[in-house]
Amino acid sequence: MFQRRVVFSAIILFVFALFYTWIEQAEARRMGGGRSFGSSPSYQRSAPSPTSPQKSPSQPAQQGQPAPATPAAAPRPFGGMLGGLLMGGLIGSLLFGGMHNWGGPGLLDILIFGGLLFLLFRFLKARRMAAQVAGQASYSTGLDSQESWGSSPSGYGPAQGMPLPAASEEVKIPKGFDQEEFMKGAKAVYTRLQNSWDKRDLEDIRQFTSKEVWEEINRQAMEDPQPGKTEILRVNARLLEVTSSNNHTVASVLFDVLMRESKDRDMAEEVREIWHFSKDDHDPKSFWVLEGIQQVE
Repeated sequence: MFQRRVVFSAIILFVFALFYTWIEQAEARRMGGGRSFGSSPSYQRSAPSPTSPQKSPSQPAQQGQPAPATPAAAPRPFGGMLGGLLMGGLIGSLLFGGMHNWGGPGLLDILIFGGLLFLLFRFLKARRMAAQVAGQASYSTGLDSQESWGSSPSGYGPAQGMPLPAASEEVKIPKGFDQEEFMKGAKAVYTRLQNSWDKRDLEDIRQFTSKEVWEEINRQAMEDPQPGKTEILRVNARLLEVTSSNNHTVASVLFDVLMRESKDRDMAEEVREIWHFSKDDHDPKSFWVLEGIQQVE
């Protein structure tokens, strides 16, 4: 009977360990998941240290460092409490379960496991409610429709090994390209797409992305369908280059962003990515779309 109770407790412990692992992995991530992907040629010059670095009181200096593809989750008090309760349930089962003549769980086991289930479902419910609130929240992007920027006239690998142009270096601008209007739209699109990703609004993302980018975002959404909350604290953007060929214009923008990819994180992190936008010059009704995302290393 003692062995049966050990096996029973081990099974319960294993089931709760699986639940806890799933909870720990269900962390919110920014759109793109910190990966490089897309269909246009990658930018082949890498980044220097950001100019005029800004430090958040709650964030260590991380300028010039790449954003990890799979950031480790910060420790949670819930984890220690759950681990302690599980261990307590196992010990209680071993110590007090032998008082019963039948092979099932004792009263103390039932109370402990019932309490664990209550805490687990309460925790999951709180996460779902927070996700719904995040989905209802909206950023002030200044971009209400794709026409407000998209109709303006104007497979990646990490950007590494070659320096990005200095901030003071002049970018060659094609004739008719409105740089100021384009950059306003690019920053607005960045914020809007992060917001749409938090809500898993793939249809909104589709209208601002190429087919290849949308398919990758859709695949990531299938892997992680739960809504999230990305807190954007600062967005700096710099135009790196504008090239035209085969009736297409490609504009590469370096985004230097301070964000929290999960509301459970105490510290914000620096994210540096190059977003490549393209526009069909042959079609007067075409608009800018995101062709790819490239991580900066």
